[in-house]
Amino acid sequence: MQMQFPHLATMMRLKKKGTMDNTGTPKRTRWSENKAQQDGKDETTKLTYSIERDALECPICFVPFEDRVYMCKNGHAACGSCYAKMNTMCPCCIEPIGNIRCRPLEKVLAAMSAPCRFSTSAYMRLIRASGCTEIVAYTERRNHEASCPHAPCVCPFDGCNYQGHLLYSHIQDEHATDAAVVATGCLRGTGTTVTLHKSKPFHVLLHRGGSRVFLLLNGDNVLSGRSLSLVCISPPPPLPNCELLYKIELGAVSRAPGELGLSMSGTVPCVRRLEGFDAKAFLFVPDSYWGSSGTISVTVHL
Repeated sequence: MQMQFPHLATMMRLKKKGTMDNTGTPKRTRWSENKAQQDGKDETTKLTYSIERDALECPICFVPFEDRVYMCKNGHAACGSCYAKMNTMCPCCIEPIGNIRCRPLEKVLAAMSAPCRFSTSAYMRLIRASGCTEIVAYTERRNHEASCPHAPCVCPFDGCNYQGHLLYSHIQDEHATDAAVVATGCLRGTGTTVTLHKSKPFHVLLHRGGSRVFLLLNGDNVLSGRSLSLVCISPPPPLPNCELLYKIELGAVSRAPGELGLSMSGTVPCVRRLEGFDAKAFLFVPDSYWGSSGTISVTVHL
C-alpha cells in the first residue's frame, strides 16, 4: 500500500529550495517593495451584479439613495432629504433615527458606477438621437442627468408625444400658429409683444436665429388673478455666466386709467419638460387687468 505524506513532501521541497533552517522551521519570506507593488497591480477587480432597482431607493420618497443614508435602530433606512423632513422620526416604526448612518450601504453606493440614463440605448435610438458616453458615480447620477446635454426635451402641448433634441424645429413644423419669434438683446430695447388670452396656459416664444424655446406661462394658481412667468425648454446652460436675463411688462393697452404698470425681471430657468415645473417667481396680474376681452398685451425682453 502506498502512503502519502503531503506535509513531509512539502517540507522536503522547502528544504531543497533553501527556505527552511536546520531545525526544520520554515523561514519567513522577505518580499521586496518592488515585488509587492507588482503583485498589487492585479488586486483591483470589478464585479457586475444584478439588483432590483427599488433596493437602492429610499422607501419613503422612492428616489435613489445618494451619498448619505440614515437609519433607525430597527434598520429602516431613509435618504438625507427624508431624514430632515421627518424630524428624525422613522415613519415605519416611530423610533428616532438620530444620526445613525448606514455605513455599509453608503460604502456600496460610493463604489458603484453606472452609465448615464441617456446613453446609447434602445430609448435613444427610438428618438433618433446619439447617446451620452459618460460613466458616472451612482451617487452623482441624478445630478449628471439633470444637466446632460443628451437628454431629450418634451413638447409642452397637450396630446403631443414628441420628445427629442429638435424641439425648436418640431414646434415650427407642428405648432407654428401658437408660437411667436422673439429676439435677444438689451432689456431696455423694444422687446417682443404678444397677446395672451386668460384661458391659455402658455404662449410659445421661439428664439430668433437660435434653437431655444421659451414659454410665457399663464398660471391659475393665485386668487383673483393670474401669474405670469418665463421658462426655457432646453438643457441648462453649461456655465453660470451663460444664463439669460428677461423682463416682462404689461402693455399699456391692458391697463385701465389709473391702474399701475406691472413688470418683473430675473433669470430664465431651464427645464427639459414643462410637466412638474413650478415657477419660483412670477408677475401677479389682477383679474381687472384682463378686461372684457379676457386678453392682455405682454412685452417680453431677453
